[in-house]
Amino acid sequence: MANTRLSATIPASTATCTVSIINATCDLRPNAQVMVEPVIPGMEHLDFPTYSFHIKHNPSGRQFLFDMGARKDWKNNVPQLVQILEEAIGGLDVKKEVPTILADSGVRVEEIEAMILSHWHFDHTGNLARLSTATKLVVGPGFRDEFLPGYPANPKSFFWEEEFDGREVVEISFSGDLMIGQFQAHDYLGDGSLYILNVPGHATGHISALVRTTPDTFVFLGGDVCHHAGVFRPTQYLPLPSEVPKGTAALDKLTPFFRIPTATPVYSDPAQAQDSVESLQAFDADPNILVVIAHDPTSAHVFDFFPNGTLSDWKQKGWKEKGHWGFLGTLPFQGKAQQASLGTMKVDSISWEQLHGRSS
Repeated sequence: MANTRLSATIPASTATCTVSIINATCDLRPNAQVMVEPVIPGMEHLDFPTYSFHIKHNPSGRQFLFDMGARKDWKNNVPQLVQILEEAIGGLDVKKEVPTILADSGVRVEEIEAMILSHWHFDHTGNLARLSTATKLVVGPGFRDEFLPGYPANPKSFFWEEEFDGREVVEISFSGDLMIGQFQAHDYLGDGSLYILNVPGHATGHISALVRTTPDTFVFLGGDVCHHAGVFRPTQYLPLPSEVPKGTAALDKLTPFFRIPTATPVYSDPAQAQDSVESLQAFDADPNILVVIAHDPTSAHVFDFFPNGTLSDWKQKGWKEKGHWGFLGTLPFQGKAQQASLGTMKVDSISWEQLHGRSS
């Protein structure tokens, strides 16, 4: 199974973070053709939720957010964004903003040190003005040049000027000095507990995070590296099980159901995005890494959500195995969406050590 794309090094550390997944209550219904390729008959639209994440650094108690869903009053975004949403989104419903969700459970937004923004799209940025101006905004390469200052000073920006007033915007610089898998990495806290990864292709400055939840386990916060788990599953490392509902078999058991569309306004560089997806497959095959993308409906049926639990003991609870093939239940059969329950299907994963010839 040698594959030079999959070589990786994760430095050892005992520093960890507690990660909680938040239902950002932003439900979307985009056209499938802009998200995946090919489009399966009966699956012309995708219905999916949106997730945010609360991260607490265990050694220090410092708190962070990874993404923030959408703002409830979405028509108060900058004019050009409102126009895009009205013309392009088939369905959008935002019930409650993430700062409200946090406050309702006793987390003061003033205590959030930084929000790590996977990318600039509206369903991840939330309403930045609701965060304290002392809360940093951590972004990926190219963000500052494209979006600062905000609108109207910069008529092309998708952010209001006041969202940046008094706020430190930290743009991460990446190099090849630290690589985790095929992704350039930045050790954000300097102790191996929280890595920010350069995951290009979807949008300017798109980043993901790799969070250490125990000394030996991690959660990969993928953002919008892709929009459906069938884009990176199955693979030769995690073949499709034989116990699947009729009518859902992929072209073969070793090839993902979908690819990034070759022509789509949703991805700034589809070829680069596909490359990022293929780099993600090594993480997904590792039994010590839980991959979570921002819009996977399966997560809602498997994980304990904030404030009722965290993702930190995901391996002990078997959530990787329970959720891995859940996306099959979203695929149509005979032109209709399935209601298949695949939550307890076992994942016959191979270890990162087997993939890379080393232990994490």
